[in-house]
Amino acid sequence: MARMEQLAAATDKMGVFDSGLDDLTAMLFADARPLAFDVAGRIVVPADMLRHAGITDRAVFVGRGNSFQIWEPAAFRAAQERSLRNLRAARPDIKIG
Repeated sequence: MARMEQLAAATDKMGVFDSGLDDLTAMLFADARPLAFDVAGRIVVPADMLRHAGITDRAVFVGRGNSFQIWEPAAFRAAQERSLRNLRAARPDIKIG
């Protein structure tokens, strides 16, 4: 099942009157669209998405488990530093196996 279908199925399980449902589905689906590919098979990111992310001539592809994100390099470094501070404070316990 495609990632967007999985997200739609998960939100379908939420209560119709769940107070977070409108916000969540708007965030997940309102601006979602299929991406185009060029003749070499590369993703063509729409100009409005590049502007939104502040991406001009360079981008960083960041793995997120089963997906990835595309960031403007300086914005990613700042977000990564915030994440590291948050993790140091929270000290999550991940169990593997």
